[in-house]
Amino acid sequence: MERPDKESRDISECPSDSAEAGKASVCEGCPGQAYCQSQGGVDPDQEGIDLRMGAIKHKILVLSGKGGVGKSTVATLLAEALASRSQKVGVIDLDICGPSVPKLLGVEGKPIVNSQYGWKPLVSPHYNIKVISVGSLLASDTNSVVFRGPRKSGLIKRFIKDTYWGRLDFLICDTPPGTSDEHLTVIKALKNVKPDGAVIVTTPQAVALSTIRKEINFCKKMGVRVLGLVGNMENYICPCCGESSELFPSEGLDNLAAEFNIPIIGRLPLDQEVMKCCEMGGNVIGDLQTSPIVVKVLNMAEDIRTMVDNL
Repeated sequence: MERPDKESRDISECPSDSAEAGKASVCEGCPGQAYCQSQGGVDPDQEGIDLRMGAIKHKILVLSGKGGVGKSTVATLLAEALASRSQKVGVIDLDICGPSVPKLLGVEGKPIVNSQYGWKPLVSPHYNIKVISVGSLLASDTNSVVFRGPRKSGLIKRFIKDTYWGRLDFLICDTPPGTSDEHLTVIKALKNVKPDGAVIVTTPQAVALSTIRKEINFCKKMGVRVLGLVGNMENYICPCCGESSELFPSEGLDNLAAEFNIPIIGRLPLDQEVMKCCEMGGNVIGDLQTSPIVVKVLNMAEDIRTMVDNL
C-alpha cells in the first residue's frame, strides 16, 4: 500500500497536543514543526479559547502571499459588507508588526480597556464592528513592535482567549503576509472550533501570483478550506470620466484558479475615492454606495455567507 506523502496528510494526524508534538515522523516537513517543538503538549489555554470561540458562528481567515496587495483593506471591506447586512461582526488584527485595521475601521488612537470579562474590543463607527489589534495597545502609532515568535504567539492567544467578543456571526482574522508563526498560532488555537475557511487576496502581477501557490498549499497542509481568491487592483477607474483601464493581465489568476479548482469570488478595481476614504478611516460601504468596489464587495460577502452557511 502506497504511503501518502506529507503534502496530502490531513491535520487530523497532527500530534500537537501530545508529547510527540514536533517530534513524530508525521511532523517532518510541516511548517509548524519548530513551533510545536517549542510549545509541545496540551495547551492549558485551549478550554478558554474554545469557550470564547464557541460563541462565534463563523471564523474567516484573510491571507495573502506578499505584502502590498490590499489584504487588510479587503478584510475590513468584507467586515463592513457583512455588518451592513445585519450581521454581528468582529475583526482581529493578527498583523502584529504592521497593524492597519484600527485606522481602516476608524478606531485609531482609542485604547483597549480591560474588564472583569476580559479585554473589551473597540467598537468601530462602521456598523458597530468589534476590533482588537496590537495597534490599540501601543502608546503611540509611531512605536514599533519587535517581538520574536513565542511572544507573538502569546499575544495572539490572548487576543483570542481573553477578548470579550460576545456572540458574533462572523470573526474576520486579518493575518500578516506569507505563512508564519501568526498563522500557525491562530489555526492551532481554532482547531476544535474549526475556521470556516480562508480568503486569499492577491494582485494579478506575476510576482504576487507566484506566492499564492504557497498559500494554497499551506492551507491544504493545515486542513483549512480555501473559500476563494480575490483579485485586487485588477484595473484602474479614472476619477474624471469613470473609464476602466486594465493594470495587469488577469489570465494568471484565472489559470491559477482553474489549476486548484478554487473560485474567484472577487475582482476589485483601484478606485481613488475608495483609497481616500480608507486613508481617512471612513466607512467605504456606507459612504460610497455607488462605487463599483462597494457593489463587488457586497456580492463577495453574500457569496461567502452562502458558502459558510452551507458547510
